[in-house]
Amino acid sequence: MRSKIKKNLYSYSCGSVSSHITSFATVSFDSKTREKMKIMKETVKKIVKKNINTPEKLLEYVEKSGTRVIKVPFADKILSCVKEEEGFITPKSGLEALYLNVVLNKKIAFKTSEMFVLRDLPLNIYVMSHQFHKWYSYKMKLPGYDYAAQENFKKVFEFADPKKVQKLGYQDIMSLKDAIRRDVEAIEFVLELSREHEGSKKTLDKIKSGEKARL
Repeated sequence: MRSKIKKNLYSYSCGSVSSHITSFATVSFDSKTREKMKIMKETVKKIVKKNINTPEKLLEYVEKSGTRVIKVPFADKILSCVKEEEGFITPKSGLEALYLNVVLNKKIAFKTSEMFVLRDLPLNIYVMSHQFHKWYSYKMKLPGYDYAAQENFKKVFEFADPKKVQKLGYQDIMSLKDAIRRDVEAIEFVLELSREHEGSKKTLDKIKSGEKARL
């Protein structure tokens, strides 16, 4: 399914925009972005490996960096109402932010900052590493975390339908690609980490079971 989505995104045609999409698929990151990504990956790997047996320390790191961590019963059900999953939540605005503020912060406001929201359960180190990687990417200001990109990312599988892809504007497609890229990078990071500790297949099974049961 993911490969089909990529094919649709890269083959998107909308008049003069199609040539930009085609070239985008083959253009490398600029040197500044590549360097930032390299530094980020090395830093995240160092932090995660240091706390591989104490994933709770990763949340402490997040809090010390100024991102709020909220542990609440039924977090999974609360977040499902805004089509989010436990873990790192990017800033929200509008009705989504109002809902999260009322339920989690007991206040009325139409904006939220980035945060971690999860149940108070034992952490799965690999799922936590995936979320931590995405959070660190956001803090490093890598593209793909703006509101529109994240909203489209939540609906990414809908874009397997070419007709729905064609409804997106040029900037929407660019930002959606960035959002997909950030998630893929986080997954690749977890798989690379797992090879140093246990088989990748076993780790993937843990990620899947962890996502269903707990973060």
